[in-house]
Amino acid sequence: MRARGAFWLQRSRAHAGTLIATGLVVVVVAALASVMTGLAFRSPTAAVHATLAAEPAAVTSLALESSALPDLAAQDTEVRRTLGARFAGLPVAVAATFSAPSVPVHGGRSALLLVSGDDLRQRVSLTQGRWPSAGAAGGVQEAAVDAAFARSHSVGVGDRLVLDGPAAPVTVVVTGVWRPADPSAPAWFGLTSGDGRIALPAAAATAASDGVVGRWVVTPDAPRTVAADLPRLHNALAGAAAELSGDSAAGSSPFSTSGDAVATVAAMQRSVVALHAVIPVPLAVLAACSAIALVLLAQLLAGARRVETRLLRSRGVTIPALAGATAIESGLVALVATAIGTIAAQLVLLVTTGPPSVALDLLLPPVLTIAVAIAAATLTVVFSARAASESPGAVEAGRGRTAVSAGLTVLAVIAAAVTLWRFVAFGPTVGGGADTIDPTGVVAPAAVLCAIALIGLLLFGPASAAVERIAGAGRGVAGVLPARQVGRGVALFAGPVALIVLAVGSLTFAAGYAGTFGGFLRDSALLVNGAPVRVDLGIGGSPHGPSDVSGADRLGRLPGVTAASPAVVDDGTVADTDVAVVAANASTLPALLPVGGYLLDTEALSRGITPPKPVEGASLAAGDLRATVAVRAAGGSVTVVGATAWLATATGEVVPVGAVPAADGSVAFAVPAGASRLVAVDVTAESVAGADDVTVTLTGLTAATARWVQAPSAFGAGSPFQPDGAATGASGGSGALTARAASLTGDSGMRFVPPGDAALPLAVTTALAQDDSLQLGQRIEVRSPLGDVQGTVATIVPALPGTTAERAVLADLPALTAVLLRTSASVPRASSVWLATDDPAAVAAATRADAGSEATVTTASGAFVARFLGGAVASTWLGAAGCALLAVAAVAAAITAALRRRRGEVVVLRAVGLSGRQQAWARRLEVIGVACAAGVFGLLGGIVVVLLVGNTLARLSVVTAPATLSVQGRVDPLGMAVGAVALAAALAVAVWGYGVAVRRQAADTAYREETR
Repeated sequence: MRARGAFWLQRSRAHAGTLIATGLVVVVVAALASVMTGLAFRSPTAAVHATLAAEPAAVTSLALESSALPDLAAQDTEVRRTLGARFAGLPVAVAATFSAPSVPVHGGRSALLLVSGDDLRQRVSLTQGRWPSAGAAGGVQEAAVDAAFARSHSVGVGDRLVLDGPAAPVTVVVTGVWRPADPSAPAWFGLTSGDGRIALPAAAATAASDGVVGRWVVTPDAPRTVAADLPRLHNALAGAAAELSGDSAAGSSPFSTSGDAVATVAAMQRSVVALHAVIPVPLAVLAACSAIALVLLAQLLAGARRVETRLLRSRGVTIPALAGATAIESGLVALVATAIGTIAAQLVLLVTTGPPSVALDLLLPPVLTIAVAIAAATLTVVFSARAASESPGAVEAGRGRTAVSAGLTVLAVIAAAVTLWRFVAFGPTVGGGADTIDPTGVVAPAAVLCAIALIGLLLFGPASAAVERIAGAGRGVAGVLPARQVGRGVALFAGPVALIVLAVGSLTFAAGYAGTFGGFLRDSALLVNGAPVRVDLGIGGSPHGPSDVSGADRLGRLPGVTAASPAVVDDGTVADTDVAVVAANASTLPALLPVGGYLLDTEALSRGITPPKPVEGASLAAGDLRATVAVRAAGGSVTVVGATAWLATATGEVVPVGAVPAADGSVAFAVPAGASRLVAVDVTAESVAGADDVTVTLTGLTAATARWVQAPSAFGAGSPFQPDGAATGASGGSGALTARAASLTGDSGMRFVPPGDAALPLAVTTALAQDDSLQLGQRIEVRSPLGDVQGTVATIVPALPGTTAERAVLADLPALTAVLLRTSASVPRASSVWLATDDPAAVAAATRADAGSEATVTTASGAFVARFLGGAVASTWLGAAGCALLAVAAVAAAITAALRRRRGEVVVLRAVGLSGRQQAWARRLEVIGVACAAGVFGLLGGIVVVLLVGNTLARLSVVTAPATLSVQGRVDPLGMAVGAVALAAALAVAVWGYGVAVRRQAADTAYREETR
């Protein structure tokens, strides 16, 4: 027994080179399979952690709000109990705050009142004074103001504030100044309104407001949430408000929600599904290539042992004994190699994605790798041993012309067609978008590639025969010899042909998927964000003074910014359809959105929503804007109590500048920096006791206002002042703007605007047009907090910038403002700024420093999607690299086998006059021709796969893009070039070495066939 063991060991040592080559292949296969499997299992959880940690609270949190009950502590306990039961087993945090939004503060200010409980105290840091106590000293409650309120209104410790309560004023004394300990914490999500925040006892908050509301912010815990939690987390978040609304002890009114946590968790779920739909493609192709490569190496070893095997069979060694010895030999080699590859892969994964979460992730790749390696070696030895004592077959004798049977190829094509049909008809996921992948559809790209490789093998024999006939028509052996040798050695080149086809095909697929995915992610991220950099200011409503601007002009002057536009994004309705309402400067859209025309033609969109005759207003000269207002009445007394000039800035925003007329009726408006045009003027008249036949005249404005008219519906259709046209003034060529009212009681306003109808062209999305049967030129009414306006459908596009909503409306911000100045008392205040730049990271950093902590700065980086799908893109490249390495190994194995099998051929050809150099180049041309033909076939096959499935996979991968967007196929030219050059270089080295070995054999004149 010991002697027999020593024999088998010596037998393995004799072929140590081949066994080491097999081990190296197994190392590569095990490492790549472990990495790709690890990415599939671990990268989703790593992406979940990164998303929850990096995204702002508005994206990752759900705020639940209801009216407060008399017992705030009991209400908080009940809400937490309900949420605790609903989120049982899920890692979430709940932060509670009781507040009263936008309470007027005497002096024209407003503030958000926060109940100064223990929870709030733990979230703030005092900079001055102390925290307010619950009692009232001398009828005066205590309060603490935040640093922003204290700074903007010069309030300090000891000062008193008067809150204009609904029943009576509430006086509070300031005992401290505070700031949030962590302004970005989810607990502060949504707690911004008015001019700042004031913390005070519950009794004072109740007395000073129309009602206190309770707000509970639910946030998944980033370090502890894993991808497996997402389905349960989504269901728990989605139904939380409904469950709380049915609990009378949790709130006195139905719970409302804010925050995008539900949508974010759903997007993370879809991203995980997309990842699992892509990674199986390179894994399946790598598995096929691995099996082929291991079989080729096993055939190389079996061929080298052919004489030895015949001798052993003649001595009585059975085939099961040979198979057992081979299984042990290959198992030991595979075990060591797999351990090395797996350990290396786990170290890489540990650094990049974290430790394994399930045993399947750690054990599946090495177990399958060892099993395939043992099976390939054992089965090859069994077939080789059976054929050792038989006569040479057609292929071995050089008469075979096929490398694969037609039946097997037909079966592969049918299987690929079925999987492709499933993929095209239903997508790679069950139901075309559920949370589970379809195992049949998801392998369609790999199945198609393998079918194409088999078709290539089927055509290899006839094609080589045709080349041989063409070459045989010429003279000499330089052309015909390589062609005939390839034609007679189909079996020798079958494996390399299949692997080169798969390698080039997988490389083409990887470049196509990466290019399409990257291009679509970039363009769709730009479209959804509105610009490379977006600043959400956390403000809304209407402007109240010249300082209520977005800062777009200032931000537009930051280094690296090439264009800037204020923008407004809000919710609204068209008929009964909920829509997103977006307004931005149309002229800046091409610069803000450099996306492909396939996605959105921004030039055409800009032209479409720009009014043909925009209302420009009157240009302003340097210095104050002055005018004179006069009023008279036939009966009663009337006083002009105020005037407002609406001024437009260079960025298209409009702000009001108020002034009180002097005793002589003169009015001086202080023109703020940046204001360039006067677009409207308001005058407010008041009659306490009532007056009849009231006439208000405004003179002294610039000559450009001479023909301005009154906007009758700006202050409602019931305004007592009716339009009186325009009249020419007498002095200095100035115009006199006049408005009349038959009677006036109390106060009423009038507004003068440039003449002409302010057109409002609108862009609507395809989904909205289909839902409401909208057509070009149709007039529609858009209702929103921005104001109710009527416009004309000017263009219909798949999606609109600045929103993910599939149903949306876009208007030019200056045009929208011009319409609202004619139909509403005020105009919307820009809530965000969109910035164009070639360096988003640097501009975003500068913007954060400039805009302050209340602003949210986002870039169109596509980081959300990239966190999840980066592993998918990496896997396609890793799969292509692995297939290329295996293809090179297969070529090397084929070359080694050819050097052994065709050793006697060298002697014969040398005898008939072919030099070593001629023989070397003939052999090289064989490999070069086969490799080039296989490479071209693989390239065509890869292109077919990309055209069939590339766009669908890319569309599935970018979950943040509106579903109505189309995808344009692209190729990553750098990755494709690097991969192709690397593969060609490796094959060139192998081919050159082949020629050198042949020349060395030709120079060996001592070799004899009978003594080998």
